[in-house]
Amino acid sequence: MTNNHVASAAHLSCASCGQLLTGAYYVMIDRSESYCVACITTRPRCDSCGAPLTTQSWRLHDGRSQCAHCHHTAIYDPAVAQQLYDETMQAVISHLGLSLKVGVEFRLADAPTLQAVRRLSDDRPAEPGPPTLGLYQRQGHIRAIYILYGLPRLLFRITVAHEYAHAWQGEHCPLLQDHILREGFAEWVAYRHMLWLGAGRAANRMLQGNHPYRPMLEHVLKMEAELGTVGLFAYMRTAE
Repeated sequence: MTNNHVASAAHLSCASCGQLLTGAYYVMIDRSESYCVACITTRPRCDSCGAPLTTQSWRLHDGRSQCAHCHHTAIYDPAVAQQLYDETMQAVISHLGLSLKVGVEFRLADAPTLQAVRRLSDDRPAEPGPPTLGLYQRQGHIRAIYILYGLPRLLFRITVAHEYAHAWQGEHCPLLQDHILREGFAEWVAYRHMLWLGAGRAANRMLQGNHPYRPMLEHVLKMEAELGTVGLFAYMRTAE
């Protein structure tokens, strides 16, 4: 969000409380809604996009809140989630060539389950940051990607592509320990998937938001510009 806007003669109204906007107001990146200072500072936020909630909001069973905008495309049905997961995985394989020798199971999970699985992952210690939307876990011969249920459609696909990239790293980058490279490359795969889908606005949001993965994505984009895509893949296979 940004607050470098001042209400004009257009008579904008706050999308949350409906009051006429006077003076400074806030907008979401790539969204048309505007919000007053009071709603930005006092109202609960959507757990998917961060917008202040209105009376048209949904409370999910694991305690998360969803605004109408995110709820409209949210993925709740396991069958729909599986289909979208398969589509995303096949797209990443076809347009980036990130194939796996060993398949990865898909599991749709609520927030407590996702956190419990993360605590079991020895190589993914809990650390401060944004909420976990997905994770890749390997335990023995079982490989699985867990995705949080109720994510908006494009965010679901971004998360699947990101976690699938971690599965690819597990097979093809056995020495990789560099956190910036590991997360930056996974975010790069998700970014390239958005461009492949024609979702340019979603891709731009990945470069405009304040998510901690943004500088890591920018780092890998710089590497791609210098090495080319083939060179980037070659570098990743030997990176530590």
